[in-house]
Amino acid sequence: MTILMGWVARSRLRDRPEADRHLLRHPASTLILGIVGAVLFFGAAIVSNTVGKNSTSTIWTTLTFVGLGCASSLAIADYFRARHRVSDSGIDFGRMLGERGRLRWADLRRVHHASFMKWFVLEGRSGTKVRVSFMLLGLPEFARLVLQHVPREVIEPDTLDLLQAAEQGQLPDVDE
Repeated sequence: MTILMGWVARSRLRDRPEADRHLLRHPASTLILGIVGAVLFFGAAIVSNTVGKNSTSTIWTTLTFVGLGCASSLAIADYFRARHRVSDSGIDFGRMLGERGRLRWADLRRVHHASFMKWFVLEGRSGTKVRVSFMLLGLPEFARLVLQHVPREVIEPDTLDLLQAAEQGQLPDVDE
């Protein structure tokens, strides 16, 4: 798993076209892992109930394989849906399983990070929360715009350190 996450983390560092500078999106490695996982786990569920059926094949093993296949499918959905665009005025965001929206930098009441989930959380005054994964391409531009347009008192101190490092190209760890 460490090797896979290291590969995914390194794929965030590839050079991007200038036209994509304001676009936050997952690297292709996220899509590849999602597809491989879905095929592997859904395939295991099918095989364990057909040609591979034996005394260890139970409803629980099947549900486990189907659950892991669904989790892999969520990675595929996130690849296509969780795309954000940042600008000097704010962030246009997309959610994996929800609506798209817009949050202005001026409307933020709190910026923090969830280290376990590996994302930045932007909280608007209206209660809107936008989660920006550490995995996304474009984090340096995101960090630059947050640091430029969001008042420091809104950004938690440890998150400020992460954003300043990301602005310099030192992206948050995703493989720990």
